[in-house]
Order: sequence, then C-alpha cells, then structure tokens
Amino acid sequence: MAHQLEVFWFSEQPYGHVTEDDLAPFESGRMHFPNTFFDPEKAHVLYSNYHDQYQLADEVGFDGIMSNEHHSSYWCMKPSVNVDAAVITQRTKRAKIAMLGNVIAVNDPVKMAEEIAMLDCISGGRIISGFVRGTAVETLHAGYSPTENRPRFEEAHDLIVKCWTQPGPFRWDGEYWPHRMVNPWVVPIQKPHPPVWFPGTGSPESVIWAAKHRYPYMNLGSLLDLTKQLKGIYHETAAEEGYEAGPEHFGYLIRCLVADTDEKAQEIGRTFLWTENHRNRGPMEFNDPPGYQSREALRIKMSRPLIGTGTMGQRMSYEQLQDAYNIIVGSPETVIEKLRHIREDLEPGYILIYGNEGHMPHEDVMRSVELLGTRVIPALKEG
Repeated sequence: MAHQLEVFWFSEQPYGHVTEDDLAPFESGRMHFPNTFFDPEKAHVLYSNYHDQYQLADEVGFDGIMSNEHHSSYWCMKPSVNVDAAVITQRTKRAKIAMLGNVIAVNDPVKMAEEIAMLDCISGGRIISGFVRGTAVETLHAGYSPTENRPRFEEAHDLIVKCWTQPGPFRWDGEYWPHRMVNPWVVPIQKPHPPVWFPGTGSPESVIWAAKHRYPYMNLGSLLDLTKQLKGIYHETAAEEGYEAGPEHFGYLIRCLVADTDEKAQEIGRTFLWTENHRNRGPMEFNDPPGYQSREALRIKMSRPLIGTGTMGQRMSYEQLQDAYNIIVGSPETVIEKLRHIREDLEPGYILIYGNEGHMPHEDVMRSVELLGTRVIPALKEG
C-alpha cells in the first residue's frame, strides 16, 4: 500500500523577546549570550501559547506534532524534549508525537529508554522517537570531547533499542555506559519499539547511518538541490542493504506560514529571519570542532561534492529563500501550490511545517495553524 503523505507541525518554541541589539555585544548567540536576558514570567506565557498551538494543530487535522531539544539556545526553550512531549500527550488526543529528538550522546541511555517508553504508554502508542547527535554546542554544554560524540551516540542507540526489545535483566559491557544489570520496568506499547527517525542537514554520513538502520531520514531545511542529493545517497545505501527506499523513508522540514492574504503572510513571514545571523556566530569549535565529524564523513564529503548552501539557507535574502522554496508564505491557495511543488520535486512521505519564529504574534500563528489544517493539508493530500 502506498504511503500516505503525513504533515507535522513543529515549533522551536523561541524566546522571541531577544533582539538583534541584545545579541550584538556578544561573541556568540549560544554559550556566550547570558541567561540574564531570560525572564521566567515571560517564558510562562510563551510556553502556554506554544502548547495552545500544538493543541489546535491536533484538533484541525495535522497528522503529528514534532518537538526537539537544544541547550544554551535562546531560539529553543526546550532543554528536554521528553518534558515537552509529556505536556503534548496531555494537550492532544490523536496526533503522533515526533521527538526529534533526544541528544542521546550526552544522556543516560537507560533513563532515555525508560522515559520514552513511559511517554509511549501515556500517549497510547503515539510516540516517534528521534535520536540526534546534537550540535557541537550540546556536546560542549555537557562537558564531553567532540571526538566522543559519534561513538557515544551509537552505543546509546544500541542500548536503548535493547532496553525496548530484550527482556531484562541483562548485562551491558559498553565503553561509555557499562551496566552490570539493566532491567527497565516500563517498556513501550509499540512493538518491537516506537518508530525511530534520524534528522540531518547536510552530512552524507548521517544519511548513510539512517539508511543502514532503515530509519526515515528527516532533512531539516536544506535547499532542494542538496536535499535531492542526500535523498539519492539514502536510496543508494538502501539498495546496498537489500531494500527499496520509498516516501516513508524520507521527510522534509520547511518554514511555512499561512494568512488570509498573501500580503499579510509576506509581512509576518519576514520574522523567519529573526536573529538568523547570530545563531551560528562565534568560535569555530561551537559549530564544527575538530573531531566532531569523523574522517569517514569528511572523506564522503570530499568524494561527493555537495551543491547548495547549508542549513535553512543562510546568507540568502527573504525573497531568494522564497524563490528557492526554502520559505513558503502566503494565502492558502499560494501555499498549496508551493507545497505541491515540494511534494512533486522531493516526494517526501512527511512534510514538517516549521510554523513560527521569534516574535510572531500568537494569534497570527494560530490562524496559520487553522488554515493549514482546514485548507492546505486536505488539498495537499488530494493531489
């Protein structure tokens, strides 16, 4: 049976009160930007708004809600994706909950396995468990050497899957998380375990790892030409592994906002570029420290030159990003047409709507969710 396109709502849950002037004096928008700019009372209001948006997305017909986790990040107020997912289980009734995801390289894998299993039980089997290596800042934040990130990630992954699929107690003689006895009481509803997604932006090695494990690969907003190359690598790897990849193995994240008129959407949509130049500004070791990428990843990149720009199309104007289908804003009719182009060009099984940013007014985002659910998604699924 052909895979039916699924559309997910995603919010970074930004602390939208930060301004360019706030960030300007600091070397980096992450580790150097002080948390004295954070006001818990304002955050309380924002968290409430973001979870209202999730609830509405569930009510108007989104197939799923996606959440994530970052640390030392003013644009993502979610240091724990599991905490956010727990709230979402109580604010939604039917939508899948995709956690993209747990930074398992820096967290205790047994605890992660237990928490995700608990969420799957609470939600009635609605969890999609995304595993991420995290950015370099996540590794620095946790106090680990970047050279350990990938081996820690891979061991954590294997231990989590074993917790879900093999009855305890059992012994785990790992390099990073040795356990004389592992015996988690809570296991997931979904068998053999919740679906696992793996995201990436431009690394071929991430695509290959996902394909070898037959996990759906979610591209997080790279330009279309680069994304198609990465999808090609997935298909090549799948063939080498003895299976044929289909739409169900591939998803695409895109910034998208709908308003009642094109003019209003254009005006609100400019906020997608909120503080973009500050996010990755700072020392090289915050973005790509020595040892964070393996020699194999660098070899793959050198042997297969990848075209296009990096994550979320940096250094392009608002108009250029729209021309490249990297940001889609407009009336329902405009957005339907542009998302159909994405669907025909990439053939993704999942479209992930990155639906708000910065200081976008809550009421405008709620209207966008409503129009997406009632007008855009039905038209997109019809063809």
